[in-house]
Amino acid sequence: MSTQASALSWRTSCEVDPGAIRRSGSSYVFSTSKNHCTGGIFKQRAELTSNDFSVSRKATYVFSTSVAMTAKSREPFIVFQIHDGRNGCSPPLSLRWQGNGSLSFDSDYTKGKGMAGCVENRSLRNVRYRGPSLKRNGTAYLLKVAMTFDGQGAFDVAVSVDGKPVLSGKYAPPSDAQFVRSKRFFLKHGVYSKNIWPYEMTSQGLRVSR
Repeated sequence: MSTQASALSWRTSCEVDPGAIRRSGSSYVFSTSKNHCTGGIFKQRAELTSNDFSVSRKATYVFSTSVAMTAKSREPFIVFQIHDGRNGCSPPLSLRWQGNGSLSFDSDYTKGKGMAGCVENRSLRNVRYRGPSLKRNGTAYLLKVAMTFDGQGAFDVAVSVDGKPVLSGKYAPPSDAQFVRSKRFFLKHGVYSKNIWPYEMTSQGLRVSR
């Protein structure tokens, strides 16, 4: 696997409140913003999105960043996603930072009917976290997400914190014709949450290698 500093490019997802995403080189600072995207029930979003790539692409990507959250709230939030552009349901994979300091996977299949068409993908949602309790006092953690896409809509994912494996699983596309199959993938990174709450998250050395 060849390594390059920026295998995928990044831009702001939808829009954010003024100053909610600040950049210095390869480092970003995220802070509270209303959700300016459409669809779903989450009210807060300060998030980056990558360029698209086809589900037919066979590739291995490694997302890595040193991430530090500062907040008094224990509000759960999504810190990373493998998305396909759907509205309403969870995407093929979200990485959720829970209030107890653990990480977990969210994943749904969608019938393309908003929240009414969502069916949970238990094979990823039931994966147990085996890692340290992540603090919200500004402590920095090296977060890596390795993803191998098979070119037919499936992918393997492995998450590590400070070099220690903490979560892993496989997403398989739906076999039932009532569910929508992904046509594209893209990555997202930032803070995406159901409620609005005060925080500041720093993401340093953000890169995706291939």
